[in-house]
Amino acid sequence: MESVEDRIARLEQQVAELQRHLGLVTGAAGAASDGPALPPEFHAALRDGKTVKAIKIYRQATGASLVVAKRAVEAIQRRSALER
Repeated sequence: MESVEDRIARLEQQVAELQRHLGLVTGAAGAASDGPALPPEFHAALRDGKTVKAIKIYRQATGASLVVAKRAVEAIQRRSALER
């Protein structure tokens, strides 16, 4: 069973994704926000197909649980595949 903290984190991420999709969230420069700022190593790991490494980097950068980080990385991978 999913913990309350994990459920809240997942729901907050879903709300943030919906806000970005609808263009309701903007960053400091006026551009749409794309979630937490992730280090270049994260994007390199995704490009190289190293999902486990990307999840580890995501967790270190955000403090997310393993479940939340895995879901977030998988969502990022799906979005990247759709943009290609």
